[in-house]
Amino acid sequence: MHLGDYAALGHSELRVSPLALGTMSFDDHFAGHSRDKAAVILDRYLDLGGNYLDTGNGDLKAGGQMVVGNYFAQNSVRRDRLVVAARFNADRNGETSGRKAVIDGFEQALRRLRTDYLDLYWLNNWDIEAPLEDILAALHDLVQSGKLRYFGISDAPAWKVAHAHLLAQSHGWPPFIGLQIEYSLAARLFEVELIPMARGLGLGVVSHSPLNGGLISGKYTRTDNARLRSGQAAQLAQTPGEEDFEIVDALIRVAGELGTSTARVALAWVMARTAVSSTVIGVRSMEQLEEDIGALDVRLSTEQTVTLDALTIPSHSLAPSLLLREAAPACAWITPR
Repeated sequence: MHLGDYAALGHSELRVSPLALGTMSFDDHFAGHSRDKAAVILDRYLDLGGNYLDTGNGDLKAGGQMVVGNYFAQNSVRRDRLVVAARFNADRNGETSGRKAVIDGFEQALRRLRTDYLDLYWLNNWDIEAPLEDILAALHDLVQSGKLRYFGISDAPAWKVAHAHLLAQSHGWPPFIGLQIEYSLAARLFEVELIPMARGLGLGVVSHSPLNGGLISGKYTRTDNARLRSGQAAQLAQTPGEEDFEIVDALIRVAGELGTSTARVALAWVMARTAVSSTVIGVRSMEQLEEDIGALDVRLSTEQTVTLDALTIPSHSLAPSLLLREAAPACAWITPR
């Protein structure tokens, strides 16, 4: 597999690379003159055939979008071959995310990115106090204006996504075309309901945090567990638990069989999952980019996949039946009349 092996994102014309380059980390690590390092990483990703930039939420980390915007200012010829995505946080400092907030957030993203349109706008989470019809109407108007091509939703319950889908059909508006979720060997709860829903409604799935915030990347192992429990490492927002170490142990074994790294195996597992169109990686150096891209060369055998699956398979009491999971792809897209 290569970065140029594009996959369709749901029922849309967007074709995206199997690995999307997440740029929110550019905000922290490429300030000032070191932003040139970000340009080198962007050049490398694009030269290898990558085409999907996920710029995240500019309200949280504006610098990442600004770095990408500066890159576009210097390399405008590359803009139109890319799928550029931004994210809007539904909870904006306690304010209700109605029509005005959605449009204001979108326009701010355009200014930071120095572009006159976005290919994909993710509604991040959802605000129970904001009328869903107002949000969908605002997104519809952005599409009609030519400033936005498509929109998706991130980290929302399945029933709300389905509700939005029905509302869009009833009004003749474009629906969500993608679903972005946290997905890794250590985070598989979404397999119970969201992924079958995405398959049934024809939503492309984009996974983020495929290494579970680095906890299953191989950086943390049992051998250095004592160090993790003391000193500076103890100040981490998260530290690996027993289940994480079991996952890492298995990843190390599989990586040894394949002659590769644990991080690459973990990424390969996510990319091979049903319905996943693209997986977002956040990199801070050229070495990390090359490491992650190496996952494209990893091929897990059926036995290796089964071994890894068995570590964290969702509870059978919660998972939908095999019949329902297999029937989902047959659900046809219905054009509203």
